[in-house]
Amino acid sequence: MAEPGAPQQRSVTRMRIAEINDIAFVATEIGQGLRERGHTVDMFNPRLVGARLHPNIKPITGPIRALDWLDLIRRIRAGRYDVVHIHYAYLGNIGALGGFPYILHCHGTDLRGSTAFTRPLIANAIRQARHVFYSTPDLAGWLLPLRPDAEFLPNPIDTGAFAPASPASAHEAAWVCCALTEVKGAGRILRACEVLARTHPNLRISAFGGGEYTAVFRRLPNVTLYARHPRERLPQIINEHGIVIGQARLGSAGMAELESMACGRPVVTWFNEGRAYAEPPPFLSAVDGEDIARLVGRLADDPALRDLLGAEGRAWVERHHGLDRIVRRVEEVALAVARGEPVPAAPTA
Repeated sequence: MAEPGAPQQRSVTRMRIAEINDIAFVATEIGQGLRERGHTVDMFNPRLVGARLHPNIKPITGPIRALDWLDLIRRIRAGRYDVVHIHYAYLGNIGALGGFPYILHCHGTDLRGSTAFTRPLIANAIRQARHVFYSTPDLAGWLLPLRPDAEFLPNPIDTGAFAPASPASAHEAAWVCCALTEVKGAGRILRACEVLARTHPNLRISAFGGGEYTAVFRRLPNVTLYARHPRERLPQIINEHGIVIGQARLGSAGMAELESMACGRPVVTWFNEGRAYAEPPPFLSAVDGEDIARLVGRLADDPALRDLLGAEGRAWVERHHGLDRIVRRVEEVALAVARGEPVPAAPTA
């Protein structure tokens, strides 16, 4: 018999799950995986009014966002969901205000970009969540002081869609897979492109435009910028290049770097979170522009090395970021939350 005051456990096998807010298509991938395992999953996208405003101005959108949150709470209650999976830290307050069980999933900018206004909201959302996931290892420093049980859950990669269409050795061009912004280290990547224009003048470099560094990249003789394409075109774009340049500042890999690895492309990026995995990822880690240029130049000169590192990278992604593995863990946590049981310990990597 359960002790007085203990949470009542329910028999739940097939769940009704609400996924709130899609960050880097993580909710889409997890939601589809959960559906394939027999659960009902509905996606809710908040309006995020004023998301592009300066952080000091965003609070003026509070009343409009509050109305949107109240509408979301009403719709979630009406759906009688067993558990709600919320992506982006401060949006966890939708769960806190609604009084329903929620899993909070933190992705990076939601913590790194916090302000004096949002920090108390974020702390409240983290504390009240039934469980907290975070998608890159560097976020541990933000979360563990508030939630020692917060869990690193690698982003799921669809290795069926993101797969090699041709060997990396068949292509000489380089692809900058990250945004051209300061937070992604675009200044360092810019310096690398300047060096490569001298050392490897025939190496073509491509990137999506957008971000505060777009104008200076556009002026480089060896760089071509493109308008953003639909997500389904990304595997083709990656596969048209033999080398990928990722973020050069954060120290963690995002979806863009991981999807490029899944396509069998060697990735030059700044990565210093190897201890988060049982085996470090086979990135070529670069600290500054000269470092990036040296490693990209080495790959440009050695097609066989591109193939070798590309194959190693894809195999590593399949082992550590495979969709099925990530979905099984989310399902396990969600079932425990829905049943009112303690969340089982995370499996060892």
